[in-house]
Amino acid sequence: MQTGDLVMFRGTGLVPWVIRLWTRSAWGHCGLLVVVEGVPMVLEARHPEGVGLHALANREEDWPTIYPTGRAINVPQLLEHSGDHYSVEDAILAGIDRAGHHAGWTCAEFAAYALGLDHDAAGWTPQGLANAVLSR
Repeated sequence: MQTGDLVMFRGTGLVPWVIRLWTRSAWGHCGLLVVVEGVPMVLEARHPEGVGLHALANREEDWPTIYPTGRAINVPQLLEHSGDHYSVEDAILAGIDRAGHHAGWTCAEFAAYALGLDHDAAGWTPQGLANAVLSR
């Protein structure tokens, strides 16, 4: 595990199930691994708090899977987005392959931005991001 790896979450419960169904995805959420003094953290955009750095520990119930990206990420620059709004509207639009108004970040859109991918492309979903990372 190293900083910049993609962390995919399946999740349990109603909300992750709806997200997986709506986005036609095996995954309900995603973020990027950031190792801070040996502790694995996830840099992610999530509802309702927006962009932030959260501990990976105790999230086993979300069925996390980690994929190496081979990409370096600029953690200090990305942390400047801490507290940026999460956009439910844009997440819904991503589920129907449409770009949102960028009223805030979705999890996949923020991770794509952090990885240097075209984060303005229509329809970034967790599954689409996993496909893009795994195909490289």
